[in-house]
Amino acid sequence: MSRILESLRPLVDEAVLLTNDADLAQVGDVRLVLDPGPHAGVLPALATGLEAATGDVCLAVACDMPFVSGSLFRYLLALRTSAGADVVIPRTSDLLEPMHAVYRRLTVLPAIRAALARGEQRMISYFRDVRVREVGEDEWHAHDPSGLAFFNVNTPDDLAEARRLAKAQDS
Repeated sequence: MSRILESLRPLVDEAVLLTNDADLAQVGDVRLVLDPGPHAGVLPALATGLEAATGDVCLAVACDMPFVSGSLFRYLLALRTSAGADVVIPRTSDLLEPMHAVYRRLTVLPAIRAALARGEQRMISYFRDVRVREVGEDEWHAHDPSGLAFFNVNTPDDLAEARRLAKAQDS
């Protein structure tokens, strides 16, 4: 978590941590928001995070992505402004990366709420109601050549690899 905060602190006015673990309250300088539906899925979680935020432009990052890229986020933020987009989201191979993306809260939150009210849970179910700017690998690669920004820690092996990579980066 500290790696994420360190990378993004210069870019944000507030940090909101959406969690189902109240023990994380000791994480400094972060507003803790308990997820009311901890296993409801990514889209309801994103809605909860956006509801808790006070700013209009929000960065979303999963806590299991320890190599978040401040440089890439600066680029995504610039694209959001220049394209007038509501969502700026990287694409890796064939996958969108909604947890390393930029969202305009005032337009995205109502669109997500409407999608959820329709019973739609897919992360892209509200995209037809907002302006989306996808960022292909050919674009984001200049800001994160290794692609490590999208590395997820989901298994003990992933955690061991993340520790190895972090140690190499910190050396």
